[in-house]
Amino acid sequence: MSVRALARKAATNLNIRWNKHTYVFELVESETPVLALNLEDRAASEVAQPAPQVTPTRLLALLDKAKAFSLLKKQQPDAVAGAEARTFGDEPQVTDFNDYEIRIEEVFRFNLEDTLVFHLTLRNKSEHPIRYLPESFCVRIGHRLYHQSISDAPGLLPPHAASTVYFAITGTPDGGRNELSLKNEFSVLVTRRDFLDCGTTDSRFL
Repeated sequence: MSVRALARKAATNLNIRWNKHTYVFELVESETPVLALNLEDRAASEVAQPAPQVTPTRLLALLDKAKAFSLLKKQQPDAVAGAEARTFGDEPQVTDFNDYEIRIEEVFRFNLEDTLVFHLTLRNKSEHPIRYLPESFCVRIGHRLYHQSISDAPGLLPPHAASTVYFAITGTPDGGRNELSLKNEFSVLVTRRDFLDCGTTDSRFL
């Protein structure tokens, strides 16, 4: 196929569905366009690279680096060399559940550890406290769920209050590297404890 921009600085996405996978290409008008692109299927004998073995101590260190990322970037850049950050500012990604919401404020990628760290704000809009399981955070990207490898969360949202949470995901559920881009659309989920305390099998999320 051929793709040609009809206006200066035009930009769009091209999604190609092939062999049960969707491939997303980001297209931008350029003075030096790509004239030809060949895509090759991964050799059948090639083995997917396994996720790195990251210790709990190392994961805690990554949470600390994420919390101090801006300061480290300025004063100790070697400490976050190779790491990336995406800050949402006034346009955070928000998952709204009527009486509470989860706002993604920042996402950090530590490539060596194949780990993403999420900085969230959980806000309770109701008049009742909300309890959740701090170890149950996960991220939905497309149709796939990535469960946390570590979190720093209180497990309780007081009425009409907000709480800061950090948690990380490492690798994929099947043990490979996730290689996730910070440009993805993320939805954060966490299991409510009050549903479990009531003896229900309901698997609803915050």
